[in-house]
Amino acid sequence: MKLKFITLVIILFKLSLSLAQVGIGTTTPNPSSILDIFSNSKGVLFPRVSLNNSTDTSTIIGGNVESLLVYNTSSLADVTPGYYFWNGTNWSKLTDSSSALEWTLNGNSNTTAANFLGTTNDVRMEIRSNNFPLLQFGRRQTLGLTQSFPDYTDDDQPLVVINGDGNTSALQFTASAASFYRPLLFTTPNGSFRMKGSSGGTDLFEIGSSGPANDGSLEFIIGDDGQEPIVFKRYDFRNGQFNTELFRVQGSNNTADAKPRFGININPQRVAIDSDYDDSQSGFNIANSTLQIGGSLSTAIIRTTSDLTLTEDHHTVIITGNHDITLPAANTVTGRIYVIKNITATTVNITQYVRNNSGTDNRIFAQRVFVFQSDGVEWQQINRD
Repeated sequence: MKLKFITLVIILFKLSLSLAQVGIGTTTPNPSSILDIFSNSKGVLFPRVSLNNSTDTSTIIGGNVESLLVYNTSSLADVTPGYYFWNGTNWSKLTDSSSALEWTLNGNSNTTAANFLGTTNDVRMEIRSNNFPLLQFGRRQTLGLTQSFPDYTDDDQPLVVINGDGNTSALQFTASAASFYRPLLFTTPNGSFRMKGSSGGTDLFEIGSSGPANDGSLEFIIGDDGQEPIVFKRYDFRNGQFNTELFRVQGSNNTADAKPRFGININPQRVAIDSDYDDSQSGFNIANSTLQIGGSLSTAIIRTTSDLTLTEDHHTVIITGNHDITLPAANTVTGRIYVIKNITATTVNITQYVRNNSGTDNRIFAQRVFVFQSDGVEWQQINRD
C-alpha cells in the first residue's frame, strides 16, 4: 500500500512538470510561454556561428532544422552579420520593416518601380570611393555651384557633378576594340576640359581647351602615325540617308614632316551611313595644295566713294572717282593681295609700290587694273599693266 502511494506521488509530480512553464529570473513565468526569461539589465546570447553562405548546411553539427535561429558573425558570399533562421531551404536574415527597404551591399531583388536610391529632401547626394565624393547630385544652389555667368545662374537646375578628388575629374568609357587610347573625358589642373580617345582602334583623336589664364585655346588633334583627317560632313535623311563631306584638314603624306592640306568640297560624293563608324578613308581625295577648293571663291569687292585706306576687310577695289588709295605697311601683312581697278579717266595716287619692271611708282593709271602683293618689305606689282 505504501509503495502504491509513493508511485502515485511521483506520477503526479512528473505530470505537473510536463504542464508547467519554465521561468529564468522569475518565479511566475507567463502562462502563454514555455520559457520566460526575465532581467532588467541583461540579455540573451544566441549561438554565434560563422555561416559560409545562405545555403550553408555544413556549419551546424547535426544538420539544419527548420526555424533554427543563430547569429551569423561572417561577411561571406551573400551573408552579413546578423540574426538568421533556417527556413527549410536557406538561411533567411531577420530584418525590421525599415531595413527591408534598404539597399544592400550584395544587390537587391525585391525592388519595385517605386524604389529609388537618393534623397527626398533638398540635400546633396554623394557616391564615394576611397572616401572621395566622386559623384554628386542635387540642385545647382544646393551643390554650391551657382555663378553669375551665363548658363550658371539657375539655382534650381538639376545637376550631376563628376567631382573626382575635388581638383580634377575624369569619365572613361569602355571600348574593347580600342588598342591604346580608351575614350576619356577629363579636366586638368589649369582648368582645361578635354576629350580624347581611339580613332579606328589604334589612332588618336583629342579635342579640348588648353593654355594659361587669359591665353586659352581650343585644340583639335587627330593622328598617331598616318594621314588621319579631320572631316566635317553634312547629314541628309533623304534617299536612304547619307553623309556628304564639307571639308577636310589632314597631312599631305604619311610622314612626320607632312604639310597641312585643307580641302573644301573635294569629295562631293554621297556616302552611305556606316552604323559601326568603320568606314575607311581610302579612296577620298587629299587637297593637292595647302588650300584646294572644289568650287567657287568669293572675295570682298567695293566701289570707292572717297579716299580709301585698305585693311584686312578689302580685296578688290573699283576706283570710281579721284580717290587716293593708301596701302597698309607691307611688313605687317606679308603675302596679302589687293586687286585695284581704276575705271575713271583720271590717274589717282596710291602708296609707293615696286612696278613689274622693278622701278617704283605711286600711281594707278586711268582705266587700268593693278594686282599688288606684299613681300613683307614692299608692295610688289604682280601683273603687267
